[in-house]
Amino acid sequence: MKHLLLTAALVLSAGSAMAMTTHADLTGPARAQAERIVPNGDFENLTSAQVNAIENILASDNDNHGGQIRAILN
Repeated sequence: MKHLLLTAALVLSAGSAMAMTTHADLTGPARAQAERIVPNGDFENLTSAQVNAIENILASDNDNHGGQIRAILN
């Protein structure tokens, strides 16, 4: 029984470690453009998913870049 509980605890801790995200940074031009669109935005400690989403927004033809970026930052 102890082995079963230990195994379950190890599986749960490994799963939560995989769920953690790493921090990433916007590239220089993308960061400058995002800061121009959202001047008071906090672009520090972004996850990789946030960086990818912001870069995709900046590359899109949508007119609401500022609102979309603010939604990602919040």
